[in-house]
Amino acid sequence: MSRERSRKLVAAKKAAVLQATGRLACEACSFDFKEAYGDMAADMCEVHHVEALCTRASATITTLDELAILCANCHRVIHATKPMWPVSRLAERLRRSKGQPPRSRPSE
Repeated sequence: MSRERSRKLVAAKKAAVLQATGRLACEACSFDFKEAYGDMAADMCEVHHVEALCTRASATITTLDELAILCANCHRVIHATKPMWPVSRLAERLRRSKGQPPRSRPSE
């Protein structure tokens, strides 16, 4: 069975994040292409399926909440982990490597 990625879904995710946050920054490392390279690279981020498509039993509709904005480096690292890490795990690892405290979780 082949699975196709939707360019319209990628564009919709980028548009939703841009509208909500005003920028397209990697959800793991916070790299922002526009900030680093200017307008010509403003939307060069990658859109990552939080759950690998190969793990889905059948064809399903992907929602924007099931996607994450990542830079190419973080995207490649996540796909190199087995089982695939969630974006939050990579983000925490990067924070620790920079000597930053873990993000506090909202009280439940």
